[in-house]
Amino acid sequence: MPTFVVLPATPSDLEAVAHVQFAACASDHAFPVIFPRGATSTSLTHMVKSYENDMYSDPSCHIMVVKEAMSGEVASFAVWHFYAPQSQDEIDEEMLTREFPLPADSNKELGSRLLHNSVRKRHEVVAANIGAERPYAFLAAIGTSPKYQKQGAGSLLLDWGLERADDRGFATYVEASPAAVRLYRKQGFAEVDRLPLEISPWKDGEYVNLCMVRHPST
Repeated sequence: MPTFVVLPATPSDLEAVAHVQFAACASDHAFPVIFPRGATSTSLTHMVKSYENDMYSDPSCHIMVVKEAMSGEVASFAVWHFYAPQSQDEIDEEMLTREFPLPADSNKELGSRLLHNSVRKRHEVVAANIGAERPYAFLAAIGTSPKYQKQGAGSLLLDWGLERADDRGFATYVEASPAAVRLYRKQGFAEVDRLPLEISPWKDGEYVNLCMVRHPST
């Protein structure tokens, strides 16, 4: 088994993080439909710039990586947010966003639709299950390189965020794919709602993500 270390991402890690995200999300319901051309230079450059913007401009955001200790290779990444209470005006402004910045070679229409629905559902779930006036943690993204899957790298990043959420007394929200639900349940998350993924007409079938909340351990 490899030896892993958990570290804050640095700017020099972000291209590797983008590659891991594309590889880890290749089997997701929606991600390959939003990025039908895969990890193009256009999409990778856009993601790196987006990560950089979050890293430098969003104090709520923590981009964390797990590296293989000997090689320094990025095995897994997670994007955690620890949100202070938001005013209703701030929430309303965020929910009115209809077009999100996406790379030129992506499916911008679908991507913006799914991101808008996700933001709206997060605020609804938080208001109903945590309290709109309360701070909370949000696991926005997590992924592991296929090379390192089922070796505990992703769990280290989940543990990292949950320990900090517990220390602060924060509940945690995640929008989980059906394949990841078992892992989250083991960590104390409970399903509280569902978010339909409106992928048609680009992909047939009915798909959902599960909205899950974990209250802090005492």
